[in-house]
Amino acid sequence: MRKWLLIILLTFSVLLIAKERILSVGNIQICYPEKREQLATFTLNTIQAMLPQLINVFGASEQSIQIIIVDSQHAFEQNAGAHLPYWTAAVTVFPHRIIVLKAPNLTNASLRQYQTTVRHEFIHLYQSFHTPLYMTPTWYNEGLAVYLTDPYDIQSRIVLSHALFQDTLIPLNKLSDFLKYNHLQAELAYAESASLLEFLVIVFGESFIKNLTTDIKSTRDFNKSFYRLSNIEPGTLEFHWKKYISSRYRWIFLLDIHYIIWLIIPLLVIVVFFVKKHRNKRIIQQWNMEETEENTVLTK
Repeated sequence: MRKWLLIILLTFSVLLIAKERILSVGNIQICYPEKREQLATFTLNTIQAMLPQLINVFGASEQSIQIIIVDSQHAFEQNAGAHLPYWTAAVTVFPHRIIVLKAPNLTNASLRQYQTTVRHEFIHLYQSFHTPLYMTPTWYNEGLAVYLTDPYDIQSRIVLSHALFQDTLIPLNKLSDFLKYNHLQAELAYAESASLLEFLVIVFGESFIKNLTTDIKSTRDFNKSFYRLSNIEPGTLEFHWKKYISSRYRWIFLLDIHYIIWLIIPLLVIVVFFVKKHRNKRIIQQWNMEETEENTVLTK
């Protein structure tokens, strides 16, 4: 009862601040600025499209899904209840289980990037309906959200490869509070977390996440469930994961555009050198021919 009272009071306070509207369909409620109706509808469609996948992984849930879309940094921090890094595009507020989203214009995000953010936060929210997030490591929660949101994209692989090559990977025991990282550190932390989930799925199969979620519900202990299903001690996970990414991503950083440019420039210099050499040779030959012809004419 107290939880619902807090949700009602929070929603009511937001409505008082500015002209707000509510889009409500089933157990989904989206509070949004008056001029953001299309964005609210897009958010609703994104969430509804994800539900079958999340039900398959975590199971069904009838719990209320509360979302707030904001148009200013002040409104974002007010609803989040904390001062967050500038790069934060959204946050899921616990224990109230409310997603607060910045409108795309606040982060200079495309609609596709905004959709990725919605999916990411919704996975956090839906996961919390079945297993409280404090039961699972941060790297698992964030990695799961990234892994289920999007295929592990090439940019994340390049970021991971850079860190692997430069020996600057963040240790697993320090992958805790991502909001304390700067933008570059956070990018690496998310890339590492996603690769950990990729590693687990490739080694143990697509059903591993679902089976782990189900087992945690009974054991209430991530480490115990993880060991039962993987036979890997949590303390040795980092060793096995590093072997995996070393064999898979060691040289991917060479796909970075900056490295490609530096690889291409020497080749271009060589090509230009031979082209100019060949052209100069033809010019000299032409001059020699013209000189020979001229001497022949003079002799006659």
